[in-house]
Amino acid sequence: MSNHRKQSTTAFIFFCITISTVSLFSGDVSALGVNWGTMATHQLPPKTVVQMLKDNNVQKVKLFDADTNTMGALAGSGIEVMVAIPNDLLKAMGSYNRAKDWVRRNITRFNDAVKIKYVAVGNEAFLSSYNGSFINLTYPALFNIQKALNEAGVGDFIKATVPLNADVYNSPPENPVPSAGRFRQDIFEEMKLIVNFLAHNKAPFTVNIYPFLSLYLSSDFPFDYAFFNGQNTVNDNGVIYTNVFDANFDTLLASLRALGHGDMTVIVGEVGWPTDGDKNANIPNAERFYSGLLPKLAGNRGTPMRPGYIEVYLFGFIDEDAKSIAPGNFERHWGIFRFDGQPKFPADLSGEGKKKILTGAQNVQYLQNQWCMLNPNGHSFSNNTNQLGDNVNYACTFSDCTALGYGSSCGNLDEVGNASYAFNMYFQVQNQKAEACDFEGLAMITTRNISREQCNFPIQMGDPTSGHCDHSTRYGSSIVGLGLVSMLLLFVAI
Repeated sequence: MSNHRKQSTTAFIFFCITISTVSLFSGDVSALGVNWGTMATHQLPPKTVVQMLKDNNVQKVKLFDADTNTMGALAGSGIEVMVAIPNDLLKAMGSYNRAKDWVRRNITRFNDAVKIKYVAVGNEAFLSSYNGSFINLTYPALFNIQKALNEAGVGDFIKATVPLNADVYNSPPENPVPSAGRFRQDIFEEMKLIVNFLAHNKAPFTVNIYPFLSLYLSSDFPFDYAFFNGQNTVNDNGVIYTNVFDANFDTLLASLRALGHGDMTVIVGEVGWPTDGDKNANIPNAERFYSGLLPKLAGNRGTPMRPGYIEVYLFGFIDEDAKSIAPGNFERHWGIFRFDGQPKFPADLSGEGKKKILTGAQNVQYLQNQWCMLNPNGHSFSNNTNQLGDNVNYACTFSDCTALGYGSSCGNLDEVGNASYAFNMYFQVQNQKAEACDFEGLAMITTRNISREQCNFPIQMGDPTSGHCDHSTRYGSSIVGLGLVSMLLLFVAI
């Protein structure tokens, strides 16, 4: 999922969803797909994640790169894989020699061991928020990658595709219905090139659809229309739409049809619901969303324009606490599993409608049972407000404080709770090093669990005997910048 997603706004408001391929046939189950993102300060070992995929009968996975360790863990698993070329490599892929080299290093050398089916060229590269940075780079990269796949002798069964956000198409304000869908005028020629090329190579169109963002971006959006069991409807010349997912998907089909490719295969590359970081991002809403989506996919109900099977990848598999929160605090909470690979809520990935507990990561090690909290003897609110604010801001800049936002799981904490949560998150990210729980004398280590009601103060993964985690070096500048955003929310009460 892109760090700067934006939804097109029509009467039914589009949403961007990173959804992994879910193709569930009654009688012939063809694998649920998920997105496996790795923007986390502490990651589960790739082999552990692959075992989670197997344990939950997830047979398709969409990646955001082609990391050697990830590919090595997938080798021999039989899991179908979509590897990816990040946006920052699109310019390089404009060189055919570079594209050939990328295919050699990331595709053909794994071909006998990893079941690669797709190569994602970029990720939501045409987002309006990118200001056209990748518009002229995407098609040349797509062309060269598919040409390199063909030349390597794998192009018949490995296809290049371009995951795009749902903001590349819309319906006009004067006729905001799916059948009026068209690609955006500012990228129309580029989209025409891409669609024609995909059709020529029998490759799918990949789109990310997010009903949640419809709610997030518009206070006027009808709440129930984001789900699959509401009462809100849109009438498109006698065709009734009861949810925004169907309306969004069919707007894309109408856009493709306008280019002469209404029968093109479409993959939903991302779709899901976050569980924290916003008033509508919570476990009950996520359960409601998935309890509607999964049976729909399993029953091959499709949409009004295209009844039948839709290939879908859920976004996402595991929470990523180092993702950019430019789109919103919810960005770090899309997983159906927590950061440590434990399930958040019951979900039936078979689509049979049964509430099942998913199988979590096995043999996960955690750091010691200790937390960092505000030292009641080291702080006076009346005298040290600025000092406390500066230290909390620092802690949240280098850790994940998104749960403290308005309407989030820890949004109702008092001043002491806010500060303690921030200090503990930093302490855990730093692998419980003693010096990471000082904050100019304002903090102290405790062995008492300081979690409060629905607000969990987590303990990070790691070796409990050493207090050190090998993943700590992965924590970099991707998190920097959270402080300024989260503190606007955090210090309302301080």
